Amino acid sequence: MPPPPPAEPAAKRQKTAEAPLPFHPSLLVESNVDRLQQAHEASTPYKHAVIDRLFDEDFLKRARKEITEQLSFREKETDIYKINQTGDLTNLSGLPSSELALLPTLLELRDAIYSKQFRTFLQKVTGCGPLSGIKTDMSCADYSEGCYLLNHDDVIGTRRISFILYLVLDEPAWKPEWGGALELYPVLEADETNPDRPNVPVAKPSVVIPPAFNQMVFFEVQPGHSFHSVEEVVVEGDKQKGGVGARVSLSGWFHKPVEGEEGYEGSEGFQPKSSLQQLYATTLSAATPYPDPLPLPLPTAPSASELAYLKPLVNPAYLTPKVLTHLRTQFVESSHLVLADFLLPSLASEIESLIRARDAELERDRRGVVVNGCKTNKVPPHDAGEDAAQGWTVVGPPHLQRYLSLSPSAPSGAQGRLEELLRQVHDLFTSRAFAALLASLTSLLPTAHTTALRRFRPGLDYTLARGEAASDEGASAKLDVGLGLTPRCDRDEDRERWESGEVGGWDIWLANEEGGDEATYGGAGKEKSAEPAANGDDKAEGVDGEAQPQEDAEEGAGEEEEEDDGPLLALEPEWNRLHLVLRDPGVLAFVKYLSARAPASRWDMVGEWEVQGVEEDGDDEEQ
Repeated sequence: MPPPPPAEPAAKRQKTAEAPLPFHPSLLVESNVDRLQQAHEASTPYKHAVIDRLFDEDFLKRARKEITEQLSFREKETDIYKINQTGDLTNLSGLPSSELALLPTLLELRDAIYSKQFRTFLQKVTGCGPLSGIKTDMSCADYSEGCYLLNHDDVIGTRRISFILYLVLDEPAWKPEWGGALELYPVLEADETNPDRPNVPVAKPSVVIPPAFNQMVFFEVQPGHSFHSVEEVVVEGDKQKGGVGARVSLSGWFHKPVEGEEGYEGSEGFQPKSSLQQLYATTLSAATPYPDPLPLPLPTAPSASELAYLKPLVNPAYLTPKVLTHLRTQFVESSHLVLADFLLPSLASEIESLIRARDAELERDRRGVVVNGCKTNKVPPHDAGEDAAQGWTVVGPPHLQRYLSLSPSAPSGAQGRLEELLRQVHDLFTSRAFAALLASLTSLLPTAHTTALRRFRPGLDYTLARGEAASDEGASAKLDVGLGLTPRCDRDEDRERWESGEVGGWDIWLANEEGGDEATYGGAGKEKSAEPAANGDDKAEGVDGEAQPQEDAEEGAGEEEEEDDGPLLALEPEWNRLHLVLRDPGVLAFVKYLSARAPASRWDMVGEWEVQGVEEDGDDEEQ
């Protein structure tokens, strides 16, 4: 179907609004409205309401049939979501009569949701201000296996109420173990010690609402409060469009009244900073400067004392002047390096064995579990892997990132052997000797660093795209350094999952236009888009396709993507591989959300270095 013409005027829709509406008989009963109002008032972590039966069930089943059989869904993927989505359903009435005849129930459903009667109902339950009957905003989504939506607050423009109506099958009923739950997050607010700190969500949700047929969840959009996410759908299902395991929903927003409507508040004044506008936020902690910077001119190889520190930890192949000169030339030409087998083999072997054992604890009884006749890869609990005694804690905030991190120093008491060895790797990264090695590899002067030893758990963890804007005052290039510590796979099937990119966990670097939307990426992967939905323009920017695997060489570098709309560089999770990437202002970097289908956790030791370019005569020239 071709895209429809602009939406019809409100007066035309008034006739439909005056007809009997297909809501469930109990919805508008005064006692039910009072009950919902009380539940809304008492709800946490922010005010929300759940309607168990919104529409007449036979009516909604007809609407579901039209949606799954007549609408086109397009797969979309960015750093923050992976979904199958229709276009905007606002303009259904503008379709040709032959096409509209295929969607009579969906049209009636849309008009009922934006009717005066239902908007008044929402105002009574929530106590919110007036809602527009002209500005409508909704679409359908089908979350199949592997789809998700990461943490965000919905704060864009004039949105006032967010809603989602679940259209999953009524039989078999959706099981919580299948994933796809709506997760609501409390916030960490400013306090006396941090009066200027913006509200940020805590790392774990406090309310989890699994989908159910004919259930609607809604809440008022609140800057710095209405943080939520959609858990990954982890059930294999029957692979049919709208079938068992398909989390079909209709979602959207009620907006503030537009000019000419009762309750119009005038043009928008202060616009709260939305989550999408935080793409260019850089490090979440201050960089640590070196107390004793490297002398100039920069060394072409580490000194004897520095080599004495490095040799028990680093593969000796990377410490010879000849190899360092060769690698330095490669870096100057391409601005990145990928070094296989970086750690000393004996050290790497012991760490790998210990990480495998730790992963086995998390993976036990998690993958391939049959729930209600369907194979499921369970999402681990949010506290999986946490161990305060050993120094493992969850790092957020989740609207920017979430992963487990190991503290640089051991808490009081004995530390495990794995933690002991990983802290040795962390000490290596923060050492002056490692700074000298970086200088020898890049011809750049490291001046300060931030580091983290991370574990990304399947079904839980990620980082969202961030980096400095090219227009930021004082913006400068940063050196991203990462040591992959994800163990090698014994099974070809598991290795292929990592290499395909379908389970995430890849390091991605991509250019981003200032003022753009979420970070989108694609590349040379197979095109997965269906035809655009017949009912309007897509609601989210997106380029389909997966990042393609890169080949490592002992002294080589990852290949750059050739597609204009693809990432500048994409690296799959690997064992004992060091990468160095010079990231210019305006380039975004992130670790793709790690799917519950991943073979294991993704482990790494990473850092971001502030660097300066140095001319041959020794004069500093800031990058």
